[in-house]
Amino acid sequence: MVPVPRSERRPAPHALLLAAAALAALTPLAILAIDRPVARLLAAYEPSEVWAEGVKLLEQVIGLPLHPLVVSFTLVGAMLVAMAVPRLRAYAPALMFLAGTHMLARYVTGPLKDLTGRLRPSEWLARGGGDTFFRDGIAFPSGHVTLFAGLAIPIAILWPRARPVLAAAVFVAAARIAVGAHFVSDALSGFALVALVAWVVGLGVRPLTAPRP
Repeated sequence: MVPVPRSERRPAPHALLLAAAALAALTPLAILAIDRPVARLLAAYEPSEVWAEGVKLLEQVIGLPLHPLVVSFTLVGAMLVAMAVPRLRAYAPALMFLAGTHMLARYVTGPLKDLTGRLRPSEWLARGGGDTFFRDGIAFPSGHVTLFAGLAIPIAILWPRARPVLAAAVFVAAARIAVGAHFVSDALSGFALVALVAWVVGLGVRPLTAPRP
């Protein structure tokens, strides 16, 4: 397989930037109007085991119980192999895009959690459910969302037939909200972050082959 020249590749879709902007705009609206009532409503019910068990199964699929960075190591290894083996080199840009998006999104998530100090819904309710819920927490943005969306979004861009994988990230977001681990805005901000990171990484890597006339 012959490597595709950079001039014949195109960056990730511009729609990613629009999606990131829309999700980022919805996040403060959710903080103001949705997070509190949804958290109180869900706290009144016992969540189905489907949510927790489903997330656990997806974590096992990506090897998370083995090591928190097993996916990152695997992606980087695949990228290096593609770069080193001539007949696989055409796959290198796509693997760079996938690895770069996943790793950068996860790397940025940690400092953002520390910076915002967002309490989880269960923690917020345990403290009385007052007006201030940005203190001494690590819930914003959702790490589970950035973990799974950081894989699902670039995969869906690179291989359109694999777009159903996005359902896994949406399920994880819904599950984390349902069990009281995250507010709605935590999940929205996680998706916004990954979409923005994917767009930025796509500018540098240009992972997609341009359609020929």
